[in-house]
Amino acid sequence: MLKKAFLTFLGLFVILILLILFQSVDPVQVDRKTTSFIFADTLESKTYNKDSLIQLVGTNKGLPEGYEMAALLAFAAYPELKEVNIDMELTQSGAPMESNFDIGTLFGPKKNRVYKILLNDATNAQFDEILLRSLPFDAQVGILAHELGHVAYYDELSTLQIAKWGLMYLVSSEFRAKHERSTDLMPVYHGLGSQIYQYAYYVRYDPSCRDLYEQFGAEFIDKYYMTDVELKELL
Repeated sequence: MLKKAFLTFLGLFVILILLILFQSVDPVQVDRKTTSFIFADTLESKTYNKDSLIQLVGTNKGLPEGYEMAALLAFAAYPELKEVNIDMELTQSGAPMESNFDIGTLFGPKKNRVYKILLNDATNAQFDEILLRSLPFDAQVGILAHELGHVAYYDELSTLQIAKWGLMYLVSSEFRAKHERSTDLMPVYHGLGSQIYQYAYYVRYDPSCRDLYEQFGAEFIDKYYMTDVELKELL
């Protein structure tokens, strides 16, 4: 009886893996011609009405404490995500910024999915210089818009395609580079090109980031993310 159950489980598992492997997933983000706002090159010196922005982006958005306005401006750049459930959460571990999902919500209707953007806010973190709290305001908006670009990508995929994407992201550095570098263009497409440029410039040239960039720059940051020079040429 146990042997039969095990073989049944194994067969179903193999079928699931084959289904995932046969999914077609393009790592490259594209401009889907969404209508967005035209943002100013510098956002920090302006004043904004928080309640009006919440109405604009939807009440189904979790805002990170202390960074609400930067988050709302990034959300405002993605009108196509107004009906999508997204939580930005401060964490005490993990990557500096990471787009993820509530796994349980991937197995129901797409409208019920919950996406999570995890923002490391740990004290004395390894990458303290590029955590959200260390960035200028415009750079905060730019990198949050990058993370929302991931969400816009995920929301176009089926659950099986997300599984294939995750597998390819882990095993293929070329796939990961194509995906992350094209995701840097999502803020550009959505009117926040200046802000993602300011983020790219800050992490490479600000004195506080110098040691970190010398350690990881060419082998990681420049490989997986667009440089300020590349973004400036596009802008």
